[in-house]
Amino acid sequence: MKTITKVFIATFMGAVTLATNAQNKCNETLSLFAGNVTSKSFTKAKSQLTYLRKNCATINSAIYAHGEKVLQYELKNAGNKQESALELIQLYKDRIVNVPAKTKKGLILSKIGAVMLKHKIGTVKEQYDVFNEAFMTDPENFKNPKYLYKYFELYYKMYTANEYAITLENFIEKYEEMNGKFEYEKQRLSKIKSDLLTKKENNQTLTSKEQRKIDFAIKNITAIDLFVKNISVLLEKEATCKTLVPLYKKKLEVNKDDIEWLRKVAGRLDAKKCSESPLFLKLVVTIDSLEPTANSKFYLYTIYKRKGDEEKASMYFEQYLVYETDVSKKAKMLNMFGSKAAKLGQKTKARAFYLRALKFDPSNGSIYINMARLYASSANQCGTDEFTKRAVYWKAAEMVKKATQVDPSVKEATELINFYMQSAPSKTDVFKEGYKGGEKLSIKCWIGGSVVVPKL
Repeated sequence: MKTITKVFIATFMGAVTLATNAQNKCNETLSLFAGNVTSKSFTKAKSQLTYLRKNCATINSAIYAHGEKVLQYELKNAGNKQESALELIQLYKDRIVNVPAKTKKGLILSKIGAVMLKHKIGTVKEQYDVFNEAFMTDPENFKNPKYLYKYFELYYKMYTANEYAITLENFIEKYEEMNGKFEYEKQRLSKIKSDLLTKKENNQTLTSKEQRKIDFAIKNITAIDLFVKNISVLLEKEATCKTLVPLYKKKLEVNKDDIEWLRKVAGRLDAKKCSESPLFLKLVVTIDSLEPTANSKFYLYTIYKRKGDEEKASMYFEQYLVYETDVSKKAKMLNMFGSKAAKLGQKTKARAFYLRALKFDPSNGSIYINMARLYASSANQCGTDEFTKRAVYWKAAEMVKKATQVDPSVKEATELINFYMQSAPSKTDVFKEGYKGGEKLSIKCWIGGSVVVPKL
């Protein structure tokens, strides 16, 4: 019995010794390997990489980080690019399996996909599947703009091949998904850049690493803008009013109570300039019936205005004013409508819009300025003689003065007042007409009311 125990202990100790020696050998080889990679002695490093992958595959992620550099060097100089590319791909796959805790799966899978794509390894579907696994399992670390674009481009190729049962709706959904991803990455990078630039503006010295982060962010934001345009071009080729309208018309009945679906589809049709379609009007009407908002009311106003249905357009505009809670927006809208009416020569209508706008925002000086210009434009149409016609400029100047009272920051006020007063009757004219100043002078045209003769 004692002999058996001694044999067991000896065997166990031998195994421990072998394991320790193996561990030491791995650490020693890894240290030499890292040194050779750092000094770019890639030929020496290759044999060490082979040993480490065979005998020490799980001890350290540095095997794969340094190994990537060795195999990328070999690939660059290889005669048989595909063979070298396959070896690099296998290294990436081994990393995912052997050191998962130290591996950003989304990054490594996207690298595999990029190598496959560049060196024509696998089918379009096989290349896409690798990128798709990266996107679905670890989107946080799948963020290289170029790889994201390649991912979408492969999907587009599969869609246009008509061999993978990808519908137009599937394609549009993938576009929106990628567009959202690009937007997220752009915001993330913009925040990094903004935070570091703020630090710089506050006279804090940036480290070289922080400056590289800024440069990296700027480079990738520029790339994202380019790729967003590129995927939009691909969408433009396929999604037209001719293809979208029939597609969504079939689905409307099933989704007529799904407000999110309705908004999404209406947004797509609007973006594609399909707003002339009866389907678009039906979508907006349905949205408005389910969840009426200021936006839906204004949209309906514009649609019926364009169709020439003034009664319905007016009805929806009045409803817009009820639903809109921001009084400044109401005032701006009415002010804009007043200016449009003024350009069309509809002066009474224009003033009505301006007066309504002032009820919502009485401190908006630009509205008074617009009324002043409206009055001044009618000087030759009002009055029975030269004096009474020119007196209209006093009314215009009066409006500008009101503008300065409610909004001192209003532009051109002094210049306009001087211009209107110079255009109005002079002191001599006033004296000749028998006025002393302070009298009320009636205005006989569409303006109506009166103006006070100033004491000049």
